[in-house]
Amino acid sequence: MKELLRDFRIRRLLLANITGSIGAGITIISVPWILVQREGGERLYGYVTIFTTIVLFLMVPYYGAWLDRHSRKFALLVGELFGATITLAMTVWIIVTGQTETWQLLVLFFGGMLYYTLHYPAKFAFIQQVFEKRHYQQLIGLMEIQGQTASMLAGGCASLMLDHVPFQWILLINAGTYLFSFAVQKTIPYEATHLVAGAKPDGNNAWQSMGEGIRWLRDRPQFTIFILCTLAPFVAVMTGNYLFPIYVQQVLQAPASVYGQGEMTFALGAILAGLLGPRLITQHAAARVALGMMVLFIAGLILLGSVHTVPTFYLALLLLGLGNAGSRVARGSVLLNEVPNAIMGRVNVAVAAIDRLMRTLMQFGAIYVVVRADASWAFIGLVVFVSIALFLAWRSRRALHPPEIPAAV
Repeated sequence: MKELLRDFRIRRLLLANITGSIGAGITIISVPWILVQREGGERLYGYVTIFTTIVLFLMVPYYGAWLDRHSRKFALLVGELFGATITLAMTVWIIVTGQTETWQLLVLFFGGMLYYTLHYPAKFAFIQQVFEKRHYQQLIGLMEIQGQTASMLAGGCASLMLDHVPFQWILLINAGTYLFSFAVQKTIPYEATHLVAGAKPDGNNAWQSMGEGIRWLRDRPQFTIFILCTLAPFVAVMTGNYLFPIYVQQVLQAPASVYGQGEMTFALGAILAGLLGPRLITQHAAARVALGMMVLFIAGLILLGSVHTVPTFYLALLLLGLGNAGSRVARGSVLLNEVPNAIMGRVNVAVAAIDRLMRTLMQFGAIYVVVRADASWAFIGLVVFVSIALFLAWRSRRALHPPEIPAAV
C-alpha cells in the first residue's frame, strides 16, 4: 500500500476521483430527497430511475466498444466535462428563473447516473492498463476506500446543506468538483497500449462487440454465474437508493439529516471493506470473502425490513456498505486478474448490461411494493433476491481456482 501511495499517478487519480465523487454524491443525494417530497414524487422518482436504467442499458454496448478503441484517459476526461456541462447548464437555468422545476431535477439525476456510467468502466480499464498486476488487489481496495470516503463526505455535506443552502449553490459546488477532477486527471501520464500494441478491436458494431463479451463469459459458465451472483448486493443497493429516501420519510418519518447520515454510515461500512478486503483475499479465497460479505449484506436487509428505528437504520446501512463493497472488491480482483485488458471493455459492458436488466426488474418490483404497501416490504423482497444469489454463488465457487487468486507480494 505504501509503495502504491508513493506513485504520483495514484495520488493524482485518488485526488481527482475523491473530489469528483464528493460533488456528484451531494447532487445524487439531494435530488431524490427533493423529488420525493413533491406530490407523486416517489412514483416519478421510481419511473425516472427505470427510464435511466433502460437508456443506459441501450447505450453501454456502444460505450464499451468505443472504450476498447480509444484512450481510457480521454474517456475519463470526457466524463468529467460531461458532468460539469450538465450541472452548470441546470445551475444557470435555476439562477435565471429563480425556481427549480421537476424536469430539471430529472435531468440532473439522469446526468449524474450517466456520469457514473461513463466514469467507472473507463477508470477500471485505465487502472488495469497503467499499473502492474501484482498491485490489483491493493488498487481495488484503495479505489473502494477513496470512493466511499467521498460518499461519506458527500452524505455529511448533504445532510448539512439540504435544509440550509439553496439548491443552485449545491449544484455550483458539484460543477466545480468536476472541473477540478478534469484538471488533475489531465496531468497523469498515459499511453494507450491497447491501441499501440495492435490489440485494437475490429470494426464490429456495438452489439456485436457486446456479443464478444457475452461469448467470453458464456465459455466460462461457472465463473460467469459467480460473477453475476456476486453482483446481487450492488443491484440491491441500486434499488435501495430509490427506497432509502422514501423509507426515511414515510416509515421512519425522520428529517433530511437522518437520510444524509445514513449515507455516511453506508460509506463507513464500505471504507472498512476497502481496508479489510485486500487482506482477506490474500489470506482466503476470493470466493469465501465474497460469500461472507453477502451474508452480512443480507443481515442488513433483514434489519431494514423488520426493525423500524433510526439507530437500526444506521446499523443496517453499515452492514449494507460493508457487504456490498466487500463483495465488489473480491469480484473486482477476480475480473482484473482473469479478463484480458484488450477485451475488458466488452466484458464489463456485458456484465453491466445484465446488471441493468436485473436492476430494471427489481425497480419495477420496488415501485409496485411501495405503492401497495411500504418500503420496508420492498427490503424483505431484496432479502429473498440476494439469498438466492448467495446460494448460486456458493454452488459456483469452485470456478475460482487457486491460479486466479493473486499471491501476496
